[in-house]
Amino acid sequence: MNRLGLFLLNIAVSLYLFANGILGINNNSKWVNKGEFYNMVSTIFGRGDFTNVLTIILSVCAIVAGVFLLLTLFRNNLAVTDLILLVFIVLWVIFIVIVDIIRPMSGNSVFGKTEPLDYLRQLAAHLMVLGALISSTRRFGYVS
Repeated sequence: MNRLGLFLLNIAVSLYLFANGILGINNNSKWVNKGEFYNMVSTIFGRGDFTNVLTIILSVCAIVAGVFLLLTLFRNNLAVTDLILLVFIVLWVIFIVIVDIIRPMSGNSVFGKTEPLDYLRQLAAHLMVLGALISSTRRFGYVS
């Protein structure tokens, strides 16, 4: 990375993925917010054991993606890094479609319960994560 902006963006997105991964893994009832992945999975499957297991799997994937996103800062030459980031890019696009498009249109609409600016803030954060993931891969945005 030769630009400070991309460096800071990758660090911020890595922290975002770490935080949501930890929130998804933690089953502590003291924390009301179970993370973005729990919101996505509960939108599809409702609440239950399957939702909790799938949330933990996605949370571990987010932590792994955060680690590999940090590894791209050090210009590693591992071929598996691009593959893992590409898989997570696909997962994140699915996440955006479910959380930011399908969920607001469903019966338990987030858009109806929150202000439109809160919805746009959430969508913008999700798109920033997607942009950072895409720009960190060699195929789509990495300049060596």
